Order: sequence, then structure tokens, then C-alpha cells
Amino acid sequence: MLRMTHSISRTAAAALLATLTLAAGIPGVAGQSLDALPAGAVYGDYAVGAATGFAVDNHQRFDPWNGAYGRPEYRALLRQVEAAGQTRTVVFHLWYPATPDTARGRLAGPRSPFPAASGRRANYFDFFFREGGPLSRRIGGGAQVVMPQFVRLPDGGVLSAADDETRSAVHADIGRRILDMPRGAWQDARPAEGRFPLILLAHGLAGNHGMWSSLGEFLASHGYVVAAPTFISDGGLPLVFHDPDSPFAKQASAEELERAYALLLGEVRVVPYFYRLLFGREGRGFAPPPGFDPPAERIVPGGVTRATTMMRNLFRQRVADLGLLLRTVRLLGADTETCRAALAARGATSAARDLCGLLAGRVDSERVGVAGHSLGSMTAQLAANHLPGVAAAMSLNNAPPFTWTPEEMFGAGETRDGGDTLPTGSRKPLLIMIGDEDDFVQRVFVGLFQSAVAAAGGDPAEAFPLAPERAAPDRAENPQPVALSAWRRATADRVLVIVRDTDHFTVAEDFARLFPWPAFRRGELPFGPSPERTRKPTGAAAFGPPKAEPGERYTQLGWAEIGEAGEVYLPHAVRDWYAKAWFDWHLGDDGESRERLRNPDPFGAMTSVRRRIR
Repeated sequence: MLRMTHSISRTAAAALLATLTLAAGIPGVAGQSLDALPAGAVYGDYAVGAATGFAVDNHQRFDPWNGAYGRPEYRALLRQVEAAGQTRTVVFHLWYPATPDTARGRLAGPRSPFPAASGRRANYFDFFFREGGPLSRRIGGGAQVVMPQFVRLPDGGVLSAADDETRSAVHADIGRRILDMPRGAWQDARPAEGRFPLILLAHGLAGNHGMWSSLGEFLASHGYVVAAPTFISDGGLPLVFHDPDSPFAKQASAEELERAYALLLGEVRVVPYFYRLLFGREGRGFAPPPGFDPPAERIVPGGVTRATTMMRNLFRQRVADLGLLLRTVRLLGADTETCRAALAARGATSAARDLCGLLAGRVDSERVGVAGHSLGSMTAQLAANHLPGVAAAMSLNNAPPFTWTPEEMFGAGETRDGGDTLPTGSRKPLLIMIGDEDDFVQRVFVGLFQSAVAAAGGDPAEAFPLAPERAAPDRAENPQPVALSAWRRATADRVLVIVRDTDHFTVAEDFARLFPWPAFRRGELPFGPSPERTRKPTGAAAFGPPKAEPGERYTQLGWAEIGEAGEVYLPHAVRDWYAKAWFDWHLGDDGESRERLRNPDPFGAMTSVRRRIR
């Protein structure tokens, strides 16, 4: 992406911030409407409680994946952290059903929960421990904590990452305003009576537990305990040293702690590692690195195999972290003394043990589901097969290629789909939801592992040996060949939902619901992506160089006015409806939800659905 450098004063930044107040009362996007909001997309009758904690495992090193693949300075930090006695620590967030105050009504219509009868209303800063120490500048100045897009200026330019004064002026003000926004959850809320199924949510590359706010609240309002980690290996904000009993934080000076966080938060380098292993040098995005010359470039001998092994090891670490979180939340559902003793035996610190008692008797650990987005989507499919007791998975915008799958997570064997014999994939019920305009996944699997590898003298079949994974993408029938291949290889109940006119992030990111898209389109908000997009290339064009002229334009699915429901962010409504139906069926044995999934899709032309339900 071309970045233009701009200079802007604090006064101008304040003027930009004032435009945030214009986001309410925006009319819907033309052509994106329903007569009524489907019942399954309405929030449930529970209020939502929230808490953040730490899962600790003294049987694992602090960060073994980056210990093998990280930069020298990061590996030096790991040696220092581990010498202090710090073991694997996973920050996680909980949403849970809480006792509602129904007399006050819903917070803002059917697409919001009830207020809780106790506790304090949470804001986005509560995801991050309301930091007041050396990391405060990074959080307060990092609007991308909850909005990963670059800040955009009215002339279309993008703030330079190197323009520290500009970032300080704009990001700090906008970021703090976003982080102070109230959520639909309540800190320290009293849990509702009952035992509730558990759902784990896995973020994508450079994500964090805060990205799941809307889905976590929605599922908790319908009677689920929901837990989301931030993965150390590739997460965007793993605040592991905020644990007050962190061995490293206790021994480090303020300067050492800040430097450790600077390295930790800057080590989300999976993409550069691809290039280093494939081409012997680093790139910055899922496109050939600057100066890439196909006739001169060559694949490093064994590079594809090493890149594949790297991804398998990353997924092993991610699934292990989900397993650690699963064990921790199961213990939180035990009585207080049992919980504290068991967590202490695994090395958990006081901050982890302080949550004991919160959910005592509330977690039905025999009913577990897992969901994820992007890299987390792949993680969810693998975890469902590998972790004990997981009954079903839901994946947003991705699936693991056959070669990236650790053998122990899918196993051997073959399955038949139509006239094809394919390797066995997911053995657990699997729902995959993808966007038909997901150019990010296309750049990864087509632009990098097929086009760039082939241009550098490699064989794409070495990376993707399955012919269905190497198929040319087609917008209507096969927008993501790897995802379709994974869906076809699934051996249990399976549903594939293609959401029209959505990209890689639309159904998952929470930032999009904070500010209705028409405000962007009218130019009233000077940051964030425009809903006006260029369609991705498909067919043979997907494998060729970018066209000089932009392709067909379209308006991304966004906000719409829907009857009594008012303004609704449609991508989340679609996601939530399917998430509830899928997990109600597989975790709650709800026959009505099963029938809803078998019936015509309630979102009409917005989606295309394929299903194989026994």
C-alpha cells in the first residue's frame, strides 16, 4: 500500500475528532434491506457480564514458536523472559450470561442486550486492563487496537507510520474516544443462574480478544459462556506482563518492560517469515516484495517445505493455547477451592485465581464449540478435531490448506464428494462463512503461493497439492477455493455461507459497527475504508499481474434500516444468525435450529448457502 506523509496540527486533529459525533441517524445503504430482522439475529434475554484474565501453563515455554522463527532481538528477549521464570501466559476475555435489569429495557433496540442488574458498564478500554503504566502511550495512541485500518485524510492520503507527531495528534484523540465508548457488557456483573455451554473464539493474524466484542456479547445474551484469547505468537496486543504476579514484570525496570512490549507488539511477522523462507528475503505484505523480479527471483531450495512446516507449527501453538484456555475456563466453572488449587498447580498467578468463583457451577464443560476468523478460522477447524470435548466449529473467511494441517489434527483417510476422492478433513460439524470479495485470502493463496512461487521457478503443487485448492476463483460459485475444498472434505454436517459484497474483514471486525458506513461514503469521517470498492479479479485474471485500469466498482454490504429494528449492520446480523443457529443445534440439541438451517436462507440475495445436513 502506498503511504503518503502528511502533517496535521493538534487543532486539526480535534476538528477531525468532532466528526465522530455525526455517526448517528444515518440512512441505510440502497439495496441492502430486509422487511424485518430475522428472529435469530435479535439479542437474547440475558444481560452480558465481562471479565479479563490470564491463563498460565508452567509446562510450556513462554513463546516457543517465535523462539524458532523470530528475529535475533526477539529471541534475546525470550531468553530474558524465560530466565525470569515466566512460562506460557495467555490473556483472555470472558463474556457470560448475567442477570438482566429488564425494567430498563434494552440498551438500544433488538440488536443490543439488556443492561445488567449489577456491576459497571464496560467500555473498550476494559479489554486492556485500563493501563496507566508504560504501555499507556501505546494503547491510548493506538486507535488500531479496535480499528485496524489506517487513518485516512480527506484528500485520500494515508498517515505515514513514521509521522510520529501526526499519529500522536490523531490516533491518541480518536483512539482514546473509541476506547472510552461503552459496550453492551457489564464488568463485575452477577452471573445468571444456570449451566451454559462454552464457545472459544480465535482471532486472526495481528488480532486480539477485543475484536470479538459484538459476537461475544450476542452469544452471551443467548446463554453461552464465551472466551477469547490473544495469542502471543502472532497476536496484536498480548498484554501478558500486565499480570501483577508476572515474574518478568516484577524483575524488569520500567524501561525494560516498555522495550519488551515494543518487541512483543512488533513481532507479528508471519508474512515476512513467508518471504524469508521462500525467497531468502523479507516482504511486507501478501504480494511480491519490492523489487521482485520473476526472471531473477528463485525459490530457496526447500523453502516451500520450510514455510509449510512453519505454518503447521504455528497452528500447533495456537491450538495448544486454545487448549490451555479451555482447561482454564473449565476450572473456573468448578467450586472456588477446587479452581484455585488446580490453577495454582499449573502455575497460575493470583490474577488468574482471582476469577475462581465467578462462574462456579455456570460452565457446562461437556458442551463446547469453537469459532474463529482468518488465521483463527483455520485454528478453529483444527482445534475442533484435536481438543477433547469440542463438538462443532464455525469459521469466518478462511480454511487451512491441506499441507498446513498438522497430521495429528485431521489424520489420514479419504472421503468422497461428488465424483472426487479427497483427503479427509474436519470430522466435526463445520460451518464456513466467506466473503465473495475477499481479496486478502486471494493474495495469500493465489498471489503468493501460486503466482509468485511459479514466477520464481517453484511448483505451486508443492504448496497446494490438491487440485481443488489451486482452482481459479469464481465470485459466485468458488470465491475461495481453499475454503471450498476444506468444506468439501468435511465428513460431518457442513454448511457453507457465501456473503455477497463483503471482504475479508467485514463480518468479523467490530470497528465497522461503531460508525455507520454511509458517513464514510459522504466523506464525513476522515478515516477508515470507504464502502466503495473494486471487485477482485477472478478466473485466469487472478493469476496474472494487476490490471492498469481498476475493475468494476461495488458498494460493500453495510448498514441498513430494517423496520422496527432500526439501523442494523448487516454483516454482523448474518454472522450472528448463523452462529446462534449452528451452536444452538450442536451444543443445545435444538431441533428447531437444525430445521432453520435446512430451510431457505432468511437473508435472501445477500447470501448463497450450500449445506449437507443429515
